[in-house]
Amino acid sequence: MKIDFRELLDGENLFEFDETPEELHLQTDQVAIEGKIQSHLSIYKIGESITAKGETTCLLKPECARCLETIALPLQVSYTFVFQKGRAEYQSQEDDETLIYINEEPDEIDLGNEIKDYILLELPMIPTCAALPDGPCEKYDQDPSEILEVEKVERLDPRWDALRALKDQEET
Repeated sequence: MKIDFRELLDGENLFEFDETPEELHLQTDQVAIEGKIQSHLSIYKIGESITAKGETTCLLKPECARCLETIALPLQVSYTFVFQKGRAEYQSQEDDETLIYINEEPDEIDLGNEIKDYILLELPMIPTCAALPDGPCEKYDQDPSEILEVEKVERLDPRWDALRALKDQEET
């Protein structure tokens, strides 16, 4: 997602990118993305001031944490970046994540890492089919032990045996 600052005209400049997860360095163990990651950027240049506003969309294919089925979850991320030449000595890189410092004479900048960070922050921690636009699947409301076909075995805690024996004596 490289942008060449030398080619920017004053006013609005539109860019579209179709990237693969590998191109954005999104490992498959972090997230399962199907197809391309589409980004639309509007870069505004007014004199020395440069601002970018964008939106990235992709299709996630995680496993539902409840029913264990693979689900198709659309993801849409919006962001804004402000580019500033030079950095004051008292400012650190962590002051503002939307502020990107550039060299005095920038040639180009790659926004891939910044956009990757926004995607990772928007990933659902526990994806479920309840988040789908169609709603949850029929397995969602079932008891997890039924879904996993786990046999319920009632086991008594042996630490309570002495108390159970006393209780049984009182009842008889």
